Amino acid sequence: MVEVKSVAPVLLRELAGKLQELPEDRLQEVVDFVDFLRSRPIQQSKRGSAEGLLQHVGTWSFTPGELNRLLSDIRQMREMELDR
Repeated sequence: MVEVKSVAPVLLRELAGKLQELPEDRLQEVVDFVDFLRSRPIQQSKRGSAEGLLQHVGTWSFTPGELNRLLSDIRQMREMELDR
C-alpha cells in the first residue's frame, strides 16, 4: 500500500484499514462517492457574516436599514476594541 503523507495520517490509516475489509463492489461505491465529493465546489465559509448568522439562527425580520445599522455598530465596536 502507498504511504500517504497528510495532516491526518491517523484518519487515513483508519480509513485504509476499513476499506481493506470491503468487497470490491463496495469499494467502487466508495470511489464513486469520493469522486462526487471532489466534483462539488468547496463553499467558502460565511462565518461571522449576516448570511452565516441567518443560516444558523433562522429567519429574522428587520425594518429597512436596521440590519445594516446593527452591522455598522458592531464594526465600530470592533474597531474601538482594536484601538485600545
